[in-house]
Amino acid sequence: MGIRVKDLLISLVPVKKLRKHLKMHYGTYPYCILGKNVNIGTPENLKLGKYIFIGDNARLCCEGGLEINSHTQIGLDVLILTSNHNFKSETMIPYDEYNYKQKVTIGKNCWIGARVTICPGVKIEDGAIIGAGSVVTKSIPKCAIVAGNPAKIIGFRDIKVYDRLDKEGNSINFEKMPSPKWLEVSGYKEFLTEKYFGA
Repeated sequence: MGIRVKDLLISLVPVKKLRKHLKMHYGTYPYCILGKNVNIGTPENLKLGKYIFIGDNARLCCEGGLEINSHTQIGLDVLILTSNHNFKSETMIPYDEYNYKQKVTIGKNCWIGARVTICPGVKIEDGAIIGAGSVVTKSIPKCAIVAGNPAKIIGFRDIKVYDRLDKEGNSINFEKMPSPKWLEVSGYKEFLTEKYFGA
């Protein structure tokens, strides 16, 4: 995606705080923060809510339509695909000239980890968490926590707590975000043993 004129003008403002404010309110995607080298294909098919973060080097292929709802956080190197080749062709291999458009929708308050791949035609419901490196091939229900290749459900957020926080408006807001606080976590995770293999 090439730089747009208003984004270029904003980038020339010398005061960092003012530049951030202008980008947030008047940039190409208002109220969203895009990391470095974010690549958006067919941007006219992209629909964004407010207060969305998209990490460095993310690639959004929007040919089939991509909708990302408010307060969703997308990690670095994420790949979102919205179209696929026709590999069932009887005239050409590995695929023919036809491409299938398949919209992807990501709900509000979702957390998509680094290096996740989201395949065409997937719907990710509100509050879902996608673990780093996952490959999402099927739709994900509300507040599910998924991980792996292909991504599988490994748990759920507390839906009552999620609904209460959402109703109270306690979602990420970049303009009112407090400074990060670091908590020390001691100990290591368990060793992988035979019990994990069903033995």
